[in-house]
Amino acid sequence: MRRTLTGKNILVTGGSKGIGLAMARELSRRGAKLALLARDPEALEAARAELEAAGGTAVVRACDVTDVEALGRAVSELALALGGLDGVIANSGYCHPGYFHAISPGDAGRQIDTNFKGVVYTLHHAIPELLKRGGGFIAITSSPAGNAGIFGFSVYGATKAALNNLAETLRYEYADKNISVHLLLPPDTQTPGYDQEVLLYPPETRSVLQGGKLFPPEQVAHRFVEAIERNRRQATIGFETHALLWMTRLAPRLWDHYTAWKIRSARRKETAQ
Repeated sequence: MRRTLTGKNILVTGGSKGIGLAMARELSRRGAKLALLARDPEALEAARAELEAAGGTAVVRACDVTDVEALGRAVSELALALGGLDGVIANSGYCHPGYFHAISPGDAGRQIDTNFKGVVYTLHHAIPELLKRGGGFIAITSSPAGNAGIFGFSVYGATKAALNNLAETLRYEYADKNISVHLLLPPDTQTPGYDQEVLLYPPETRSVLQGGKLFPPEQVAHRFVEAIERNRRQATIGFETHALLWMTRLAPRLWDHYTAWKIRSARRKETAQ
């Protein structure tokens, strides 16, 4: 059954930039009232001003999702400002690719804290707000890297695999509470985070991902919001991402052979230089 988002109060973490901001714009166009949470107060204020100038409603709070106590206060304040929450999109994320042994404990910890703990903390504080309203929805931004071993994404992929399992489990736990759960799997998307991420790719990672389409955040956001409206359990976009999910689920050996071939190709090029 199709869900209407008009007049709904929706919290978006990581809502000041990239896919989060693009989803905020899409939700606002559909009549939702927004609560945006991110670390950068200036970017948040710019997002709020943009959405309100276009006729939308937005309240914002600057907060790090890894700070569980500050996050709890922020979620409570945002829910109070809107008059409750009907949905939450846990979208904050951080990727630091590289050879596993070369990723520092600090960079590994930041990925674990932001990508997994930050989502757990967000939902821990937001779900009681949904229950007060008699239900709603949860959307978790994960990654195809959570479904497949992608060279260079060891820690990042592990955090996203954890989110996939979290989404599945929450779907069962809250099915009788009128809370739906949606797993969002974005492809490579032209965002500030992606621009920083690609600078750290090892040659093998570049080879494995070579040829994949780079999507604008607006197109990804449109697909994701549509999936939430249509009550789809999982959403992605792009041939390459669908092919990856198909291979890893139904033909994992094919993905193994493809990855091994691309790694050999990258290393031959490195040796030849």
